[in-house]
Amino acid sequence: MPKNDNKNGFSAFLSLFNGTKPLSGEAKRGLICFIVLIFTLIFTVCATAMQSRTAGSVEGLKASTAGDTSVSLTWDKTKASKGYCVYASKDGKKYNLAATVSGKKNTSVKVEKLAQGTKYSFYVTAFNAKERQGEKSAVVSAYTAPQTVTLSSVISNDKGVLTAEWSECPKASGYELQYAEGAKGDFSKAKSVDASGKSTTAKIVEKLKEKTDYSVRVRAYIKDGQTLVNGAWSAVKTVKISDTLVINKSKPMIALTFDDGPGYNDASDRILDVLEKYNARATFFMVGKNAADHPNNVKRKIKLKCELGNHTYNHNHYGKNVTANDIKDASDAIYKACGQYPTAFRSPGGNTTDTIRNECKKENMALYYWSVDTEDWKSRNADKVYNAVMKNVKDGDIILMHEIYSSTADAVERIVPELIKKGYQLVTCEELIQAKTGAKPKSGEQYVDAKTINNKTS
Repeated sequence: MPKNDNKNGFSAFLSLFNGTKPLSGEAKRGLICFIVLIFTLIFTVCATAMQSRTAGSVEGLKASTAGDTSVSLTWDKTKASKGYCVYASKDGKKYNLAATVSGKKNTSVKVEKLAQGTKYSFYVTAFNAKERQGEKSAVVSAYTAPQTVTLSSVISNDKGVLTAEWSECPKASGYELQYAEGAKGDFSKAKSVDASGKSTTAKIVEKLKEKTDYSVRVRAYIKDGQTLVNGAWSAVKTVKISDTLVINKSKPMIALTFDDGPGYNDASDRILDVLEKYNARATFFMVGKNAADHPNNVKRKIKLKCELGNHTYNHNHYGKNVTANDIKDASDAIYKACGQYPTAFRSPGGNTTDTIRNECKKENMALYYWSVDTEDWKSRNADKVYNAVMKNVKDGDIILMHEIYSSTADAVERIVPELIKKGYQLVTCEELIQAKTGAKPKSGEQYVDAKTINNKTS
């Protein structure tokens, strides 16, 4: 049987340690085999360790808004990584893989296809060649921007005033309206006004330079504590500021009218708030005693360019029982409250007599009945009032409501923007008659709508 040289060589190698034999050829071969074995074991252990080693944790993660459906993330380069996994969550609890980034030097990503105007939480992990992920980074949060709103109209129908309207952004906390002088305005020198609340989709800007062009744009924003996230600016619209009150005779218009005020609750002021918000006007047929008790309310009506109307002093008499003094005392009370006499009259209950007409002619007041009766006094229901107007309204109508009911104020908050959306101009009774007939209303005559006179209502 042949000798096992390797075995003999290894035995010879071992004999080196007892010092009994010199270094033979077998010992040399054994030494070489041993060294190879040791290095093989070392290499195998190290390779296995490297393969099982996970990537390090990601540090320095930052998030920022990139658009209305995207967020940008950046982080520090991580050792022993071949790439990164990005996870996103809407609620901060359930995370889903949002992006994978290859290469340890690629330390940024834009996460897209997110919901607009929404807060997201993110964390990032690094992975190695075996796609083993390291520890999670710290969690960071950022909002996507609110969507870009559409600036639907910018008009100037009043001296030194512009009115802007835009589409609603469901996720907005409010809107920023910006305006700059010039048809190609320099927005670095622009002024801004705030319109808080997602449903605030119109704004009036006053004290502008008459006969001057202005450029206007708007954007939505989200405010969460100290965090402010702005949406993109809308397209720019331009408008020339009027130097007079402008009514477009070619467009439909109606007169909203309100009886029995000012009220002793907040309904009157809420109605005026709506008119101011939308740059609309109305005619208020006021009870003299109530006007005397609420002078600030009457003065505000003048400021908003509404028309003051007379509805007798205390609303105690109807038809034939209405005296000239009932009318005169109311006119005097209104004048004392605000320094201006009424220019319109409505009989309590709508009952008109020669006595009433003669006193109105003497005081230079036209009389006004109505073509749409909301019967808000009867229903005290905002939906019924709204439907009574919106299902029956037409160009030239005079609409009857009362400013003393909260339900009417609720309805007006819906009626006014909807009428404007449908293209109606909301004007006073006097403006309505003059625009439709070309002449001022006639004192002592009673108008039912823009062109109809009826002096025998009862």
